[in-house]
Amino acid sequence: MTAVLREDLVRFARRDWAAIESAKTQHWLRRKAAMSPAEVWQFGYELRRHGRSVSPAGPSLADRLADLDVHQRVSRCLRAVV
Repeated sequence: MTAVLREDLVRFARRDWAAIESAKTQHWLRRKAAMSPAEVWQFGYELRRHGRSVSPAGPSLADRLADLDVHQRVSRCLRAVV
């Protein structure tokens, strides 16, 4: 495993997040517009199937809150690097 360098974290944190979000939004708008009803159903089915393979009962409230806590801590750490 390669070490993560401070410069790499700074470069990552300074990415143009608005442009990335816009590109993702445009990609999914185009992708969804091109999907047939059967493809939409299959896409949703595969997402649900994956979720159930990870956690058959689904995430508990405690799991979701812990996940949110991790996301918030990572966000704070990334902002601190900039």
